[in-house]
Amino acid sequence: MNRDLYALVVVSIILLFSVGTSVDAQAQAPPLFPKHRRGIYTNRDNIEVIDATPQSPPLEIDDPSVPDKGEYEINFFTNADLSNDVRRVNLLFVDANYGIVPKLNGHELPTQVKFEFPIAATKVHGNPFTLGIGAATFGMKFNFYNDERRGVRVSVYPQFEFATEGGIRKDLADSGQTVSMPLLMSKEFKYLTLVANGALEKPIHDSEREAIGTFGLGSGRAFTRKDAVMAEIRYESTFDFRRDRLVFLNVGVIHGVRNVPVYARFGHSLFSDDGMKHNYIAVGIKAMIQPRGRHT
Repeated sequence: MNRDLYALVVVSIILLFSVGTSVDAQAQAPPLFPKHRRGIYTNRDNIEVIDATPQSPPLEIDDPSVPDKGEYEINFFTNADLSNDVRRVNLLFVDANYGIVPKLNGHELPTQVKFEFPIAATKVHGNPFTLGIGAATFGMKFNFYNDERRGVRVSVYPQFEFATEGGIRKDLADSGQTVSMPLLMSKEFKYLTLVANGALEKPIHDSEREAIGTFGLGSGRAFTRKDAVMAEIRYESTFDFRRDRLVFLNVGVIHGVRNVPVYARFGHSLFSDDGMKHNYIAVGIKAMIQPRGRHT
C-alpha cells in the first residue's frame, strides 16, 4: 500500500480515538436532528416516515449511519452497467449488514459489519453472456462522530474486496484484491440531507491496476411519509487525474411498502476514459430485522 493509504489510515485511527468530549456536550440540550433508524422509522411525532438520506443502495454514495445494535439490514437488488459494447449485470446482489456497538477509548462506537457479493453476468458485443460469482467485499463502518444539534455525522468505512479464480477468469471481477478507505459525511437540513464521500482505492497483487481516488456528493429529500428522491454526482480517477477517469450522475427513488423500503436507480455517465456511454439501472428491496422485542 502507498503512502496515501497509510496517511488515511493514520488519520482515521486518530479520529476514532478522539471520540468523546463533543458527544458528551451534546446531551445537555435537546437535539434538533436526533439520530433515527434506517429504512422506515417512527419519528418524534410518532409517525412512520422513510429515511431520505442519500445512501447505498440505491445510490453509489453511502451515508455514515449504521444499523442499531443487534439489527440486520439486508439488501437484495439487481443492477446493471449497460453500454453499446459491454453489458455487466448483477443478477442478484446480496448486501448484508449487522449493527454492533464496541467500546473504544471508554466510549461506545456504533459500527456496521458488512459482507456483500453478487451473482453476476457479463457480455461483450458479439459474445454470449458469462455467469458466475463476482467480487465479494467485507467491511466495517465506524460511525465515530454524531452531532445531533447540527445534524452532522461522520464515519470511516475500510473495506476489502476479493474474488474467486473463476470470477476473474470469466471477467466478472478484477484480479488481485482491492483495499478501500472511504470517509463518509452527512449534514441534515430542514428540508433535505447532503452526503459527501471521499475514498482511496488501492489494488494489491495486480500490477496492471493503479490506485484511484473517488469523490461523491449527494442530496436527498422526502416528498411524502413513504416516498423519497435522491441524486448524486460522482468522480473517480487516478491521482494524477489523467487515467481511469469517470464522471456519472445517478437518481434514486425509495418507496415504503408497508414497513419495507423498495428502491430504484437510474443513471448515466457524463465522461468516461473508455470512450463508452454508460447507462446504470438498479431495483431492489431493503429488509430491516430488529432484535427480538424491539419495535421502533
